[in-house]
Amino acid sequence: MKIFDDEKDLLMDHEYDGIRELDNHMPTWWLWLFYFTIAWAVGYMVYYYMLGGPTQEELYEQEMAAAAEQYGIEPEGEEGGEAEASDFTWAFLEDQERIEEGREIYMSNGNLCFTCHGANGEGMVGPNLTDDLWIHGCSPENIANGIIQGYPDRGMIPYGSGSRLSDEKVQSLISYIASIQGTEPANAKAPDPRAEPCSL
Repeated sequence: MKIFDDEKDLLMDHEYDGIRELDNHMPTWWLWLFYFTIAWAVGYMVYYYMLGGPTQEELYEQEMAAAAEQYGIEPEGEEGGEAEASDFTWAFLEDQERIEEGREIYMSNGNLCFTCHGANGEGMVGPNLTDDLWIHGCSPENIANGIIQGYPDRGMIPYGSGSRLSDEKVQSLISYIASIQGTEPANAKAPDPRAEPCSL
């Protein structure tokens, strides 16, 4: 092993199979990083185990609540869980605010309607929502029930993503769907063979 002149004073006494070790000091940046990890570990232990910092379960609940607020997801509770039959009177509204609310729901990441039906309702994996051919009927009740119950055998779970909406929000959503009838968007999907003429 070649030993440079400036390394002679740094050589340590031990040797293993001709391998010798230099007595180099640790780099300053490495030492400060090491001290930082010690300080971090002490602070972590004091905050989470001695001062009552949030547990993993509490942090999970906080993140779920933040996600529900960000994506407009209805929290589970009296309105959550499995969809139940209701005596709500369904209708296509002409109120522009409700139609706009429906468009926002349609385009939201909470219910994901646009991911299957296209941003303009032209149809992708799901059918075209802008023509007058419907598979399951086109009355307000038909469309609302389709949203609420979904078509799991065709890949659509209730409310599109399983994130339940109030009846009022479903009303807004079906009103938006009614508002895009006859808009003839580009790249419209070909009609499903099972679809039949139906006018809203």
